[in-house]
Amino acid sequence: MSYLAALHDRDIAMDAIFEALRPSVPDLEQLDERVGRFVGLAREVHRTAEVVLVEGPPALAQAAGRVGGASGDLSEVMRRMVKDAHALDATRKAADTALAAQREQALHQAVKRFRSAAADVFDKPR
Repeated sequence: MSYLAALHDRDIAMDAIFEALRPSVPDLEQLDERVGRFVGLAREVHRTAEVVLVEGPPALAQAAGRVGGASGDLSEVMRRMVKDAHALDATRKAADTALAAQREQALHQAVKRFRSAAADVFDKPR
C-alpha cells in the first residue's frame, strides 16, 4: 500500500531530524537539509492519504485520520525543536525530547492500528 510506504519513508526522515537535533549545538545546515527532505516526504504522505480517504472504507479512513493526528502532534514538537535550534535556545530541549518520544510512541501505535484495519479490509473475501 502506497500510504504505508510513504509513512515509512517520512518517518525515517523525521528520525533523521531528531538525530540532527541530538548534539548540544546542531549543524543547522544539515538540519535544514533534513527538514527539507521531511517536508517533501510529508507531502507524499498527504497525497497517498487522500487516496485512502476517497477510496477506502470508513474504518480505514478513520484509522488514517488517527495517524494524521498523531503525526501532526509529533511534527509540532519537531518544528518547535528546529526553531529553538536556530535560535540557539536549549531551554525546552530536554522536555521536548521527552515529549517527542511519547508522541513518537503514539504515532507508532496509530500506524499499527492502521495496519490492522487495512489487514481486516484486504483479508476479507471479495
